Amino acid sequence: MFIGRKEELQHLQNIIKSNKSLIGIVYGRRRIGKSELIKKAFEKERVLIFEGIEGRSKQDQIDNFIFQLHHQSNKRIKDEKVKTWREAFMYLYEEMECNPGHIVFDEFQWMANYRKEIVADLKMVWELYISKIKGTTLILCGSIASFMINSVLKSSALFGRTDLVIHLKGFLLPDTRKMLTGKGDLEIIESQMILGGVPKYLDLVREKTSLYAGLEELAFSETGYLTDEYNRIFTSHFGKKPEYERIVRALAKYPYGLFRRQISEKAGVDLGGGLTKQLYNLESAGFISSCTPFHKGYNSRLLKYRLSDAYLRFYFSFIESNLKKIRSNIYKRLFSRIVQTGSFNAWMGRAFEYLCMEHAGKICSILGFSGIEFSFGPYFEAAGKNKSGVQVDLLFDRKDNVITLCEMKYSLTPVGMGIIKDVERKTEILKSKFKKKTIQKVLISRSSPTKDLAASGYFYRIIKPEELY
Repeated sequence: MFIGRKEELQHLQNIIKSNKSLIGIVYGRRRIGKSELIKKAFEKERVLIFEGIEGRSKQDQIDNFIFQLHHQSNKRIKDEKVKTWREAFMYLYEEMECNPGHIVFDEFQWMANYRKEIVADLKMVWELYISKIKGTTLILCGSIASFMINSVLKSSALFGRTDLVIHLKGFLLPDTRKMLTGKGDLEIIESQMILGGVPKYLDLVREKTSLYAGLEELAFSETGYLTDEYNRIFTSHFGKKPEYERIVRALAKYPYGLFRRQISEKAGVDLGGGLTKQLYNLESAGFISSCTPFHKGYNSRLLKYRLSDAYLRFYFSFIESNLKKIRSNIYKRLFSRIVQTGSFNAWMGRAFEYLCMEHAGKICSILGFSGIEFSFGPYFEAAGKNKSGVQVDLLFDRKDNVITLCEMKYSLTPVGMGIIKDVERKTEILKSKFKKKTIQKVLISRSSPTKDLAASGYFYRIIKPEELY
């Protein structure tokens, strides 16, 4: 079942229908739906799809390419071994010349063995030969974003020659809701909080009797798909480079994020150019994200990193620590016990804050200032010798001289007057820094406010999670 991705699908279909020889690049983390998007776009077209094999040599990749070419075209290759990509691509050209269509290279980074050589050879054969075949579309698809960006998109061979670039990300709530037809609002929201809008994961829980029952089977059983998913997705990206895992593990312990120097200290990674590259690669892959305070420029040195992949946050918090119990196959209904703990409730509270930050665009629409120019993000200060750090996760700095402060709560019990003290503390900090601005206070909460809080009029607006659809 293909859901969502209307804009991306339209872009792909447009270059297919253009009847020109064009190149497109599609990238995004594994399980995000790249292959399904491409199959949907080409469902009425003749297309040859070639997929790389993870962790195999250049010669193995070429052999696999020739094997796939033979079985998709019935083209017979000469008995001698094909040893170069240039030669392999010329066989592809001969097939396309006789039977025009479209070409997709899936998991392109594996085909390339993470090297640029294949890009130069492909560029030469494409420009001199294949692109002369009218209406041929070439799509390069990969799950290692840093390779697709630096070695393909920005390579000297293809720089400025690509006609479409799609960075595929996880679903937001509207598409998650379509994916989980029949589920209640609460289950849909919690699915987003725990699984992060990844289509493959949502598809796995869609047919289960409930989200929690699905997670019990998928993440807390010995053979569960999500039990070992960390090893599959992270190892395929950075398995041979242990410093990447140390960075991710360090960030997993600090849900409110770490500064670069703190990451270096806690992960045991040198504070230098190597760390810059490692953080860039992790962020490109969608595992972590960085942010500066909302009032600072994108190049501010006050940069904070956090673990942004929902599944990884869930894995490190609850699956990994229970792997021994899971694999013993003795403990039953393990997740049912976890959800009753205070640590799970606290984790869900932070996960809800992440969800609200991801839906900032919808929040500004609900509040009615989407037509006003604004910037948004967190506010934080680095802790110093004589001051403790402070952080407010979501603020909108508006051109009408208003700062909208969003307080986010995922409490099971009604939110009472006690919340005012916490919000006032944040408000006073903001007033001291932004004296000319009006501070508008908004509450986003799973539970309803108590009658006295509602009657107080303290919050300009109280938003329920289901309004984020």
